[in-house]
Amino acid sequence: MIRIRLMGVFAYLAKARELNVRIEDKKTVDEILREVIPRYDEFKEKIIFINGQPARGDAEVTDGDEIKVMPVLSGG
Repeated sequence: MIRIRLMGVFAYLAKARELNVRIEDKKTVDEILREVIPRYDEFKEKIIFINGQPARGDAEVTDGDEIKVMPVLSGG
């Protein structure tokens, strides 16, 4: 089971701040997040952590990992 913690607009789009997803084999962060967050690919900039460590969307995760994802905010 993968634990996913969503922040900001990602939590809004997925209608949840936290999700648990069962996976059979290794998957990338992007593959998993595309399944649970509508319009995920529209956000080019995002901050991703796997088990508390900075990661990229092409990083593979396995059972027991935790993903945290938040959008990059800009403004002035």
